[in-house]
Amino acid sequence: MIIQSSRVFISGSFVKAQIHIESGRICKVLPYNSDKPDTDYGDNMILPGFIDVHTHGGYGYSVDGGTNTELASWLSKLPSEGVTAVLPTTVTNTETATMAAVKCITSAIRRDELRSTENSKSAQILGIHLEGPFLDKDYRGAHNATLLKAPSIALFEQFQEAASGNIKYITIAPEHDENFELIRHVSQGGVRVAIGHSSACSETAQLALANGASSFTHSFNAMRGLHHREPGVVGSLMRGDGFAEVIADGHHVHPDVINILFRAKNYSKLILVTDSLICKGLAAGIYERDGIALEVDELGAARIHKSDTLAGSTLKMNEGVKFLVEQALIPLNYAIMAATYYPALMLGIERQKGQIVSFADADITVLDDRFNVVQTYCLGEEAL
Repeated sequence: MIIQSSRVFISGSFVKAQIHIESGRICKVLPYNSDKPDTDYGDNMILPGFIDVHTHGGYGYSVDGGTNTELASWLSKLPSEGVTAVLPTTVTNTETATMAAVKCITSAIRRDELRSTENSKSAQILGIHLEGPFLDKDYRGAHNATLLKAPSIALFEQFQEAASGNIKYITIAPEHDENFELIRHVSQGGVRVAIGHSSACSETAQLALANGASSFTHSFNAMRGLHHREPGVVGSLMRGDGFAEVIADGHHVHPDVINILFRAKNYSKLILVTDSLICKGLAAGIYERDGIALEVDELGAARIHKSDTLAGSTLKMNEGVKFLVEQALIPLNYAIMAATYYPALMLGIERQKGQIVSFADADITVLDDRFNVVQTYCLGEEAL
């Protein structure tokens, strides 16, 4: 199959090009009109598929407590927002519930590994993001305070065993990790560590980075803020070279602050995430997730019912890219890389995902100038 456009996103800029796809992979990228294309997308943007490394669900599915059928349905809907790969993300829950959640996701990963690339029309699970229970009580956000635990290698290994090694990313409050033992343990095993839901001072955050942490969970939210006499977690994430997630929905972070963040980090290593919940894609109203009532207002903000506490989002990835460009005034190429290249780079899979290059997976998103999804290819198959 051959697709082409006058705007194909390659190496951080747009090029007139055509993409040749075979057996779920990009086999070569040639000049525009080199061969007769199967589809010419004109001036629409052909981009790498979006990668969401922090999402708790959507469209009626919740990672914690969702069924296999609901999980499959969720994965089939994600290409509608340009997403081709995800890390389903747990929340703080009972050990039994977390074990069940990671086992459910792992069973889906096993089914995905067995399926033929010719029948791939859903977003691919890259692994599991464990957000909780190793978080700070004061900065817990919507996480259940009674279920939080001190970082524990033994408990993590129980979760990882239940997940058959598929936990690839974990959020930790480093101030509670004695001598950074869990951070060192998991990072040595290839699991990426994010600092988040944390009351740490800047020094502790920097030491966590020195011991293996590499990222920050939903920048500015649920972390010790920047003060002129104590930079806090925010100061560390803005000054250091770690990756930094950001929820670009207009509710979690003001667009001017997002702009400042991108400038402070020289537009690199920023990762767009949705932190989306079961209620994404559903109408305004009240929804229940694991005994917690969530209220979604007419503007799409999700809060714990009868409180001002934000509890994830209803953001779609293509809308997040649009917000970065049109509201936060981030240059288009950097907004695209925040949804594609940098999440892949953080996970260490940048030759497989997040770029339009030969031999990478044919995960491709086509957007128009309004950031609407025209088509999404998951491993070379049209998913819409």
